[in-house]
Amino acid sequence: MPPIPEPASFLLLTTGLFGLAGAGLLRRNK
Repeated sequence: MPPIPEPASFLLLTTGLFGLAGAGLLRRNK
């Protein structure tokens, strides 16, 4: 799998990870 140079994919991946982490934190708090 060749590395993707465009930052859009990296941004999408990071946002997805942060989204999952945020959801977990919200669930834990409530």
